[in-house]
Order: sequence, then C-alpha cells, then structure tokens
Amino acid sequence: MKNKFTLMLFASFALTNLFISCDKDEDPELIEEQELITTVVLNITSDGAANQTVSWNMDTNQTPTISLQANQQYQVSISFLDESDPADTEDITEEVKEEADEHQVFYEFSGVTISYSSGQGDVTDSANNPLYLNSIWTASSAGTGTARVYLIHEPTTKTSTSRGGFGGETDVEVDFTVVVSE
Repeated sequence: MKNKFTLMLFASFALTNLFISCDKDEDPELIEEQELITTVVLNITSDGAANQTVSWNMDTNQTPTISLQANQQYQVSISFLDESDPADTEDITEEVKEEADEHQVFYEFSGVTISYSSGQGDVTDSANNPLYLNSIWTASSAGTGTARVYLIHEPTTKTSTSRGGFGGETDVEVDFTVVVSE
C-alpha cells in the first residue's frame, strides 16, 4: 500500500512538472543584432572647391583628413559599409534609411567652426526629423580640428546638440581631421 501511494505521488509530481515546464512563451523577445560597420565614407562636394571622398576603415583605424575652405558651403553625403567579406560588401546605409525611426547621424565638431543642416535628398523619419545622411556643412573660419561622426541606434531624442543627449547606442563613432583654410 505504501509503495502504491509513493508511486502515485511520484507520478502526480512528474505530470505536474511536465505541464508547468512546457508553458509556451507567447511573445518571445526578438533581439535585433546591431549592424557591423567596417567603413564610413564621406563624399564632399562644393561649387568652387575640389570634390573629396574620404573614408575611415576599421582595419586601419587611421584618421582621414578633410580639407575645406573658410566661408564655403559643402554638400556632404555619408555611407556606412560592411566590408568584412571583400567579395560581398554590404551597404548598411540602405538599412539605416529603411529603419529611419531607429537611427540618427550626428556630427560633432571641435577646434573648428562648422555648422550643419539637412541637405538635398536627405532622409527623414516618421516625425519628419532629418537623419543627416545628406547634409550641408558651412565652414566659418580657418582652423584645424576634428569632425566626430556618430551613427546612433534607437536614440531617445533626435534634436539634441550633444552626443549624450541623444541616448541610444552608438553603432559607429569615427573621427576625421578637418583642416579649414582661408
């Protein structure tokens, strides 16, 4: 009798655990992998100045130099690439455009006086905030400094004037040396 009771208790316990442990998660959290960005390319054009293409590459991690003229406006377009497989370069810029609400490009200048605004053909998010994939840079005076470029993933705001104010995660952060001549 004691063995029957023990067997019934064990079977009941096993079945209870089976049903409890098989609870199906109805809403599994989708974890979206961040983009791998190995190369950042700036195409810089202006009337009256030479066109430039400058690029940063993760493998070399060298700081490229941008040459500008004071009191001049420049059309700047930025591209983000994954060149980890040389036989299959992926243009991450297209993904940034498609996920405009989840991304923001931010430029931070130090040592030089450069302002920027949204340029022709720029992409906007659903709230009509520009992403600054195409921007207009205006160099005010001569000097040498740094342009730090950020691609921010899921910013908490898109109107900040400092990196810390945007929140979110940094997909890529790259420095370019900027030389502004008279």
